[in-house]
Amino acid sequence: MTSDMKSVKPTVVTKPAGFAILQVVLIPVIAALNYVTGVVINLLKLPLFMDTWATMFGTVVAGLWVGIAGGFLYNIVMAFTFWGLPAWVWGFINVYIALITWVFWRIGWISIKKPAQLILAGIIVGVTNVIPVTLINVFIFGALPTYAGTSWIYAIILNQTGSTISATIGSSIAAEIPDKLLSLILAAVVASRMPARYSLRAPSSK
Repeated sequence: MTSDMKSVKPTVVTKPAGFAILQVVLIPVIAALNYVTGVVINLLKLPLFMDTWATMFGTVVAGLWVGIAGGFLYNIVMAFTFWGLPAWVWGFINVYIALITWVFWRIGWISIKKPAQLILAGIIVGVTNVIPVTLINVFIFGALPTYAGTSWIYAIILNQTGSTISATIGSSIAAEIPDKLLSLILAAVVASRMPARYSLRAPSSK
């Protein structure tokens, strides 16, 4: 009976003692980490963003609402200091990133011990994120380029197709897939270094 009980995996997320304090503290940390990498990438004008990896990290180690709060806070700060006020709407992208990260974490795919699932999850996150990114680009920013790092991709596709919608979708695909793949891998690596007493335990954990 005892051995059978040990083999049964928990069906709920396990929280360490004093976890609520860590959750509150992590919210500004998530925003700060996203901000640092986001600003650096913006200044370098690379065709990446790297401003959601901390949202993923926070979601994995502290829970869905922490990832959402930290990610959205980052976008508010970025809008006031770097991008301009209309850019606050990109906060909804971080909400989506937190949600889909939570789903993949719950099924045990976000782990450096499962590289195939981790890579596939990163690709899926990138591909699916093209949808909300395109919707925001089209309906809020008129399908115009919003980021210098991908504006050259946008220009190439626009020159070939003559369609701003195609250019928006194409430049999003070119950037989102590698960006979210790298971001999720980085988040998984950093999360794996967190002591067990400071992070959530997934339902599939032993």
